[in-house]
Amino acid sequence: MQKLLFWAFLIISLKSHSQENIKIETSESYELGNIILALSKYGRTDRWDVQKVSPYYDEVINYFEPVKNHPLLDSVNYSRQKWKYFLGFRTDIYAFSFDGNGKLKRDYLFNSFGPVEVDKNLDLINDFVQKSNYRQFFTDHVKFYNSLIKNYKEYYFLDRTKLFLDKIAKKPNVPEKYIVAISPLVGGQNCHRNIDSLTTVDFPNISKDLIMGNMENKLSRRVVENHSIFTEMDHGYINPISDKYADLIVKNFDNKKWNKQSGYPGIATFNEYMTWAVYDLFIKENFPTYADSISLQWQYQNSSRGFLAQNLFSKKVSELQSKNKKKNIANIYKPLLKWSKEIENKITQPLILNMDMENFVKCDFSKVILEFSETMDTSKPFKIVVFEFKQEKQTGRDSVFEISNGKWSNDGKRVTFNLETDFNELSGVFNWWGNDKPLLSKNGIMLKPQSYILIKR
Repeated sequence: MQKLLFWAFLIISLKSHSQENIKIETSESYELGNIILALSKYGRTDRWDVQKVSPYYDEVINYFEPVKNHPLLDSVNYSRQKWKYFLGFRTDIYAFSFDGNGKLKRDYLFNSFGPVEVDKNLDLINDFVQKSNYRQFFTDHVKFYNSLIKNYKEYYFLDRTKLFLDKIAKKPNVPEKYIVAISPLVGGQNCHRNIDSLTTVDFPNISKDLIMGNMENKLSRRVVENHSIFTEMDHGYINPISDKYADLIVKNFDNKKWNKQSGYPGIATFNEYMTWAVYDLFIKENFPTYADSISLQWQYQNSSRGFLAQNLFSKKVSELQSKNKKKNIANIYKPLLKWSKEIENKITQPLILNMDMENFVKCDFSKVILEFSETMDTSKPFKIVVFEFKQEKQTGRDSVFEISNGKWSNDGKRVTFNLETDFNELSGVFNWWGNDKPLLSKNGIMLKPQSYILIKR
């Protein structure tokens, strides 16, 4: 009985931080799922999906060394291509908890993406828990988990986020439970899910600084990282509005034009565009000093994910919202969709046509020539981030050049410019993080992010 009472207290202690119906937690089953994925071959080698921040990550690897060859780890060894299996396992295991016999049991009839990886592997998972003594590891780290829970709300501006969303959108039908489930091992693939009719859970990643207890991180960095919870919470506001306008969205927002292999079906594409546009509104109002730069960086990121006109879409949302007296975001849906229909045939992503992206090409640095697949915006300067190479190996030196005197020709499809650098061999990258002057088409669409040239004298 004492053991059962202890575990009940442990679960309560990790689910105690709540305000205005928001609860932040690290659940025993969710952390189990993340540890299992971290121990798989894919989890150990992938750079993004599992966050490897010391000392916690090292403690995980060392503690579970005796079970590193457990058959469960082969069964759940997913890949980037099998992201639905990976993310499905990670989120679906949240629907389980431990019973009085220390075995996992389902609490919710919840499935995230279709694959039933937790149910399929349940016997192996329970065997892993027993042979690894997982529950002792979790107990030993309760203090650490609670420090993450305590600091999360402040670090990610949770109060500001909720106040802003409540202001611009009618509060959704608030579930009895709204939970932010966190783990120090989650590196990417955030998601927002309704566990049942009464429970909504967001599964964001958390920053390295929060994991290490560094609450003095630069404000600008914290604003960048706020997106991980903002854009998930935002879906809880935006998606219900979009559902009411679903027919209008389908009629006026052609996924084939706006979506370049993002994997988002139906109105989910529109919702993703809208969610990030609202994020831009949030940082513009709350952190104006950093807003333009941060918005642009995430627009690069979203364009690389397949949302190729995010910058254009966000600009239009901002324009319409500035004229929206009542500020309810639902009021701009009709004019926004009217505009979307009018411009959708102009949404094409410009590409560099004349550069070899696998081999270094000899070039006169005073006359670098780029040719594009369509007419570009010739009215603005652009920047190129240059990385030095020697014998095709990166040296660590880099520079940023602003090209303000490029000579445009061929109806804006060709530009010639001088690259004044002492580098003899370089990679020049356009439209990516740290560059505040992107290359755009005449229609305002970004050059494909991370487009680069490889040249040598």
